[in-house]
Amino acid sequence: MAVKYQFLEEYLDTLPTIQRQIVKELDRYIITSSDKLNFKFSYGIPFYEYIKNVCYINCKKNGIVNLAFWNGKYLNDIPGLEFGGRVMIKAFTYKRLEDKNEELLVYTLQEALRIQHEIY
Repeated sequence: MAVKYQFLEEYLDTLPTIQRQIVKELDRYIITSSDKLNFKFSYGIPFYEYIKNVCYINCKKNGIVNLAFWNGKYLNDIPGLEFGGRVMIKAFTYKRLEDKNEELLVYTLQEALRIQHEIY
């Protein structure tokens, strides 16, 4: 059963330093990219929703952090956004804080919101 958190800080306290830094930065970019997104915990990890789930942050035991997009199969031609063995969900993978590209992330979030608005 997934651990239930109420606040992002509680979740961050459970992470190694590098993952904590990456998650804090991703959360900041996500929340500031659109006033349409709402934060919640689901399955014990941070989710961001608009009409339905848009994306989530998943920290792996091997130290990487995935920023995964729920309807990723509709997000085409975005560098670094990969299926990684999944059918619907595409994700960016971060190993270091320097791996993030703010402009690409914000663009991808805006596209995900646009697509969700069209679908639902």
